[in-house]
Amino acid sequence: MIPLLIVILWLVFGVMAISSLFYRRYRANQVLGVTLSKTHSQHPEVQKTIDSFTKACYAVVLLSVGCSFLLLIPAIGSYSEFFMLLLVVSNLFVHWLMIGNYQKKLMHIKEQNKWTYQRKKIVSVDLTVSREKGRSSISSVWVWLFLLFSFAPTAVWFLNADIRQSYPIGLSFIGPLCQLCTFFLYYQMKNQHSSIANEKSEKNLVYAQQEERINSISATLSSLAMLIFWILFSLSMLYTQNSLLVIAPLIFLIAALFIIARWQQNKMRKLEENFIGTLSESDENIQEQQSTWKWGCYYNPSDPRIFVPKRIASMGWTINIGRPIGKIFYFGIMILVFAVILFVAYGGLKDYQITVQGSEIMINAAMYDTTFEKEQVVSVSVIKQLPNGTRTNGYGGAKKSFGHFALKGYGNCMLYIYNHVNQYIVVQLKGNDPGYVFINDKTIEKTETLYQTISHWLSESE
Repeated sequence: MIPLLIVILWLVFGVMAISSLFYRRYRANQVLGVTLSKTHSQHPEVQKTIDSFTKACYAVVLLSVGCSFLLLIPAIGSYSEFFMLLLVVSNLFVHWLMIGNYQKKLMHIKEQNKWTYQRKKIVSVDLTVSREKGRSSISSVWVWLFLLFSFAPTAVWFLNADIRQSYPIGLSFIGPLCQLCTFFLYYQMKNQHSSIANEKSEKNLVYAQQEERINSISATLSSLAMLIFWILFSLSMLYTQNSLLVIAPLIFLIAALFIIARWQQNKMRKLEENFIGTLSESDENIQEQQSTWKWGCYYNPSDPRIFVPKRIASMGWTINIGRPIGKIFYFGIMILVFAVILFVAYGGLKDYQITVQGSEIMINAAMYDTTFEKEQVVSVSVIKQLPNGTRTNGYGGAKKSFGHFALKGYGNCMLYIYNHVNQYIVVQLKGNDPGYVFINDKTIEKTETLYQTISHWLSESE
């Protein structure tokens, strides 16, 4: 399990590094989100800053990868989920600080060299182009079909009774939810504001049509990649026993999305060179948006949009926190992130406690306490191998797993187990919600003692 977590960490670190390195590229008169003319972007000081940023990105990756090996230390590995989340959050925070720091360096270079451009608060729109929006994109029928196909695992769940034992219905809806995100992305990219490429509406229209085509193709391909990932992931969950194979669909998705993003970026760069390149050479034609960024997000109360492209459009979308709904989204996401961190920390650090008292057994775990009476117990047995299954609502980490699970041959169960101890007490209960409770202790010896305690507790009722 620990090697798998390390590989996942490497993938996350790689994604963050590549995302940061994308900011180096000169596009739409920007480098690292700072407005510069093409001539100024080639200035030795600017190039030196970009080279320094590149080295810093590589250094962060190497440092993060080195820290990931700390998971191999038993004392840290016992709390792997919390440490893993801590590394991811730290890596994200470092990249955010690093980008902000190098943006300040570029701004300082601009001030030193007195590079000034036109400043604007209002986004200019060619109305002739706006009337033609949506006519050059790939048909939305494809993303609708991909959304429909993403329900295939759900359909299989209803048709195959055996699958229901190890594949919870809740898990089958994750794919459609992810597909809805790409569905939303398609319409956002399709309706994205087009830059004014020329004084003539005819040229603006051609530019907008080609831009819309590129964006809609990339969004459609992203939706297809998400569908393929979901089908492969579902198959690996249902028909493979090797946990390393489960990560293969994730690797495919990351690789596919980066290839699509690279394709889109190259196409857009060539398009801009053909239509805007000659205009961008002149500093007078560069319009610099006044400061509308706060806390890493877009801030413009006058802009009615909630989701807007990032400073570099091909890098994705961000929230307009200048709008009330945008603030709700932003702080809602922040609260959710901190809630996840607290839950993982609490779940990873808190051991569960089993107490035999009177006519009941009480199991205390982080947010998943349970109690059952003697009269509910049908039988108690010991097994040495845990059946295959899936977590439906609970905590599943490297050290321990507890909460609601669906296990093959047992149905809905409650688990309170330490994963490294290959001995499990199975308490069968009346009914099927849950039908079984699986428990053990930190060692096989302690598990055997716990089994004797439960057996003695049951015998007292006879």
